[in-house]
Amino acid sequence: MKSAHVIIARSDALYGGVAMGATILELALIASNPSLGKFSLEFSLVTQLTISLIVEFYIGHYFTNKLGIANTTIYGFIFKLACATFLTLGFWAALLGYWHTGWSLILIAFVCDSAGTGCLKASFRPAYNALHIKMTGHSADYVKAFNHHLYTRIGTPFILLLAASLIINYASYLYAILAIMSILLLLRSVQIYISNSDLRPTKTRITTSPPLNRHTYLKHFTVAAKYPVQIIGYVAGNVFESLILMYAIGLLYRHRDLLGVAQQLSWLGSSAIAYLVFLASTVLGRLVISKFIIRNSSTTFGVSCLIATIITSLLLASTSKNITYFLSLAFFCLLGVAIGTIITRLTSNEVLHNASDSDAVSFFLVSELATTLTIILITTASSFTLKSERIIEGLSYGLIALMAAYCLAIMLIRATTETSK
Repeated sequence: MKSAHVIIARSDALYGGVAMGATILELALIASNPSLGKFSLEFSLVTQLTISLIVEFYIGHYFTNKLGIANTTIYGFIFKLACATFLTLGFWAALLGYWHTGWSLILIAFVCDSAGTGCLKASFRPAYNALHIKMTGHSADYVKAFNHHLYTRIGTPFILLLAASLIINYASYLYAILAIMSILLLLRSVQIYISNSDLRPTKTRITTSPPLNRHTYLKHFTVAAKYPVQIIGYVAGNVFESLILMYAIGLLYRHRDLLGVAQQLSWLGSSAIAYLVFLASTVLGRLVISKFIIRNSSTTFGVSCLIATIITSLLLASTSKNITYFLSLAFFCLLGVAIGTIITRLTSNEVLHNASDSDAVSFFLVSELATTLTIILITTASSFTLKSERIIEGLSYGLIALMAAYCLAIMLIRATTETSK
């Protein structure tokens, strides 16, 4: 029988690896597909945010209340499988000339993706944490788990992106997309099978609780008073990581011509850069976690994240559209994913070690809702104040403000704590 730590580390690595590979791949196919239109990347960002705002919180709340956290995790992966299915059909329809049908299917995929994200964000870590407690008697350590099963975390997106790049170069675009998405469908099916096997000991019966009312939804927000620093930190890190995964990575594919390589190699080159961003951020995250032994929010850590964000944002804003801009964008993505990964794991650990299952679910639900609202606010402000090609610059300024808020929250809580003593 596998130990609890092995199960936690393996499931977390597979979850992160598939999510990263799938996100890069889906963004790449949207950004590089001429049949979807010139502004397909921006349109997909706006529609995903709008759908997420409506769907994620309510689906996460409903499923965790009705099905329990273990079943909700499994249904989250089922929704992700449905998302991959509808994306495949949408890409196919668009390439065949059915533009409206293609985008309709892609929008359905975004709904499924938001439903899956709502379920998984609310339940994945709490469910596996409950399994760890059941097997060992104490909470799981997601900061420590990040250091294990790196071959799964790193290898999964590598194989997925390498296979996609080779297929794109040696097959017609239509059949290449079908082949690529088939691999993703297989990985999503594997996740359903593994999560169902892992979480079987913690599954609960589907409840017949009374209808959910406004009070049950509002009750989640009381967690903000219990973990203010953790919520601000999680939102700051999650927004940084989400903007990279929802938009900035796609820009690497849109501007792949800046690499100056042959057209047939540009897709492979962008995939290599995107993967190197992920690989370097993983290595950097592991180095910071293991060498500096980060276990809780500190002023030094918050200030370090703020300084790194300022440097990368200014570097991105000061470069023009050439190879320097491409490299600055890649560096921005690298640090963004690294900072986002470290902060979200750190704050998750703090909550999971101190909160009840219901408070943990509330923490993730409220944090994800706040993340979506923050991204919408930053994106809207950037769109109205900057040209379309410089939107990423405005997003970086919003990230600086978020990191500053995280630092300020840590300082205020520390000052309050010392005063009370």
